[in-house]
Amino acid sequence: MMKNGEKKTNKFQDPHNVPEESHCHYQHGNGPYSDVDIPGCWFFKLPHKDGNHNNVGSPFSKDFLSKMEDGTLRAGHGGTNATRALEINKMMSFWRNAHKRISSQMVLWLRKGELPRTVSRHKEFNEEGQYGAILPQVVTAGTVTRRAVEPTWLTASNARRDRVGSELKAMVQVPPGYHLVGADVDSQELWIAAVLGEAHFAGMHGCTAFGWMTLQGKKSQGTDLHSRTADTVGISREHAKVFNYGRIYGAGQPFAERLLMQFNHRLDQTEAASKAMQMYALTKGIRRYQLSEEGKWLVNELDIEVEREEDDSVTLQELRRITRLASQCSRRKRWDMVEKRLWAGGTESSMFNELERIAHSAQPATPVLGCRISRALEPEAVKNEFITSRVNWVVQSSAVDYLHLMLVAMKWLLEEHDIDGRFCISIHDEVRYLVCSEDRHRAALALQITNLLTRSVFAHALGMKDLPQSVAFFSAVDIDQCLRKEVNMDCVTPSNPTGVERRYGLAPGEALDIYQILDITRGSLDRGR
Repeated sequence: MMKNGEKKTNKFQDPHNVPEESHCHYQHGNGPYSDVDIPGCWFFKLPHKDGNHNNVGSPFSKDFLSKMEDGTLRAGHGGTNATRALEINKMMSFWRNAHKRISSQMVLWLRKGELPRTVSRHKEFNEEGQYGAILPQVVTAGTVTRRAVEPTWLTASNARRDRVGSELKAMVQVPPGYHLVGADVDSQELWIAAVLGEAHFAGMHGCTAFGWMTLQGKKSQGTDLHSRTADTVGISREHAKVFNYGRIYGAGQPFAERLLMQFNHRLDQTEAASKAMQMYALTKGIRRYQLSEEGKWLVNELDIEVEREEDDSVTLQELRRITRLASQCSRRKRWDMVEKRLWAGGTESSMFNELERIAHSAQPATPVLGCRISRALEPEAVKNEFITSRVNWVVQSSAVDYLHLMLVAMKWLLEEHDIDGRFCISIHDEVRYLVCSEDRHRAALALQITNLLTRSVFAHALGMKDLPQSVAFFSAVDIDQCLRKEVNMDCVTPSNPTGVERRYGLAPGEALDIYQILDITRGSLDRGR
């Protein structure tokens, strides 16, 4: 119950700007408020991520965590208990969802005699300690796009100071005498999408605006795709990533509008629609249509003047005008006017045209390794349905090709140069190898060479005979003793308040670029050089 004069606390508004009774027409946020005839008490509709026609079940749900963090959703003056409730809810969110999956992990503990000598004879080996391994229950091709599926490790979040249990990945630690060597592929799917468009456009790296931004853009300078999108639309970089990937995977303007309103609750429907339209016109471009033989015949027969581009395409307005004139001159109501739809005028138009060309082909296959899409999604079975999923498949399945090429190249290099290491886990565009400590720098060089070879295979398969240095190597290879996002993260959380260095003795690892690795290894994969 709220006493007379108190204000409802769990609402989207600035508590310093509560509307007075004399300003009943003023509206805060996305939803309408209602006056309940209690002096000083106002109710506001919380904005739902899927639109204001939906009602919010609970302001403590996962969708509102970001609003709690940025202070949009908070308790009013004097609401100490309510504030604490919000903090505890936010703190427990990760563990509440993950604890069952974590406790059900399949763990294999090893006896001392089963351990490698590298471990059991190491000076830091603990006779009383337990050493073993988690056997991740990975489904290697668990989706249509052949991506791996696993409920715990492939979805685990990074350590956060306000998330109980979020240090989970850092609890996977190497035994004495070993290191984890791995890297994230920089902008993997963006580069794959860009290079497909470039091969189709002019056969040259960076020949499209989207490709150039992928190659030259830098996060530190705010010139990469996500930073530019964030500045243009007025959202955070993390939100911009969701926005960009959604667009690249074929989501339309309604999806973009919902995202913008979800990320910025101060936007109304009209503003969100305007921003989404502006972004799609700049990036994806506008739809144009190439006339079929029947359409061209009609244009000549009826002597219709048509505005065309160099690629012989017309706008939607022109297409409708031709169809209308044809209907007026004939009893026939349906004409097969369009041979091909394409995008034009945007920074990403060439990319979308190539992705849609592959998706619409009779037997869609990845351009590099030639992996076919499921027969259930081939055009013969679904015609023009599920096009968003099929466009998504082109990029994500190519990313799986990238991973497979990397695994094969790395296995070959490890065996060829007697590097004591083995594949540990891949988390989509991230790979980790368990490597004997004395071989860790050679393994890091092998991983850099692996990326060079994999990118080269992609470029060669698309008819390009060179490769820009900016994408040839990983920006950094991580050499560490546990799984964590950055090698210098101490992973301080409510359940690990002292951090991994004090609690487990794990010093910060190394993040080495290609030049540092070449200095350490003298540019050789051979032992003892």
